[in-house]
Amino acid sequence: MLAEALFGIGRRLVKGLRPRGREYFARRAWDPTRYNRSTLGGPEIEDNERRIVDLIEKYAQDAQRTIEFGCGPGDYLRAVAKYTPAPEIVGVDVSAKALELAKRRVNDPRLRLVNGDFWKDLELGQADVVICVGAIHHLGRVREVVDRLKTFVKPGGVLIGNVWTMDNYHEYQRNVHGSLRHFGRGVLFLANAIALRVSNGRVNWGSYRSEVLYTHQVDEILRDLSEEILYRSNTRYITGFAIRC
Repeated sequence: MLAEALFGIGRRLVKGLRPRGREYFARRAWDPTRYNRSTLGGPEIEDNERRIVDLIEKYAQDAQRTIEFGCGPGDYLRAVAKYTPAPEIVGVDVSAKALELAKRRVNDPRLRLVNGDFWKDLELGQADVVICVGAIHHLGRVREVVDRLKTFVKPGGVLIGNVWTMDNYHEYQRNVHGSLRHFGRGVLFLANAIALRVSNGRVNWGSYRSEVLYTHQVDEILRDLSEEILYRSNTRYITGFAIRC
């Protein structure tokens, strides 16, 4: 279909360029309501959220320190506070608005919130468990992001995360936004991709703010970068994982 063609051309144009959505996400507190209510994706999102909480309960129960990147309004920080006795729970997000919501949602003296860019040196140190859910594909090229996340994990520790995948992307986006708006998003994405390619990555107005890969590409990255894959779940729209670092 036409939208698939637009996105396909755009994806080829931006291949090798890092998505740059920092300004887009810094201005807002992410509201997943529209996506969670999707008749196609909503049940899968809820199931994925439960699986992530299960992983936190399993692997963070003896953690002395945890870090979550892209913590947003604190859904998983709350799970960490509930299931781990860790003396320090760190949440990092580029959005000050999101951190305000997290502060109100997670009333725990162990919580430390950091407003900053994932790619900057925030002097965070390492943790037994590092979490990045719903954000890896927004932070940059997925392989580079996972590789950097590993640097925050203590040797032998665990990285828990997930990424949206491309396999059934258009089906889901049409369900969420409608066919006409999805087509319009494709036009905007292609225009942004052309501007990025012509300017060698300098001109970007935020339409290219995510790298969405196919499931087999995500699996390859996990195999290459992990000491051990502890958990992997490939559902229709999302790949969740826990890897030993």
